[in-house]
Amino acid sequence: MTKGNFRHGFKADAERFALELREELGLGAFGRLEPGALAEHLAIPVRTLHDLAHVAREEVRHLVGRGRSAFSAVTIHVGPTRRVIVTNPAHAVTRQMSTLCHELSHVVLEHEAEAPLNVNGGRAWNGVQEREADWLAGCLLIPHSAAHAAARKGHSDDDVAQAFGVSRALAKWRMNSTGARILAVRLKRFT
Repeated sequence: MTKGNFRHGFKADAERFALELREELGLGAFGRLEPGALAEHLAIPVRTLHDLAHVAREEVRHLVGRGRSAFSAVTIHVGPTRRVIVTNPAHAVTRQMSTLCHELSHVVLEHEAEAPLNVNGGRAWNGVQEREADWLAGCLLIPHSAAHAAARKGHSDDDVAQAFGVSRALAKWRMNSTGARILAVRLKRFT
């Protein structure tokens, strides 16, 4: 999950973007987001590694097998405005959802394309862009207002994960990072 500082106002902007996109999909803050529907809404094709098997059969077999931890997804910039996202179907469905939301967040935030590898053969990494995409993905999957409502009702991380179709780890992160449970406890003291 994401750690680190954001530019002033980023978190509020991310919540607003997430709620606007959810409204466009007819979900509001409390509906379960299907990332594939968001990709379709944004006109971004999503492919899996299996779709690329005819091009790189051995590499795909490795990435969905022993090497599955090496690749979750990538956004491919095709020209100045077109994007295609490739995901790894070997991961758990909840991870695929989170990963797809992360990649869609890069697009929504209009992040610059990065070279997949640096000159030393390692992965190129823009920490600011990655943290922003993580944060917006969390907002898309479990909005701030939904986390706070769940905390007021006493829902567990497992309850939240089930309701939004995400992993327990993501549910716990959003419940903690939004301060939902802390505020719910404070509100109980005054009622």
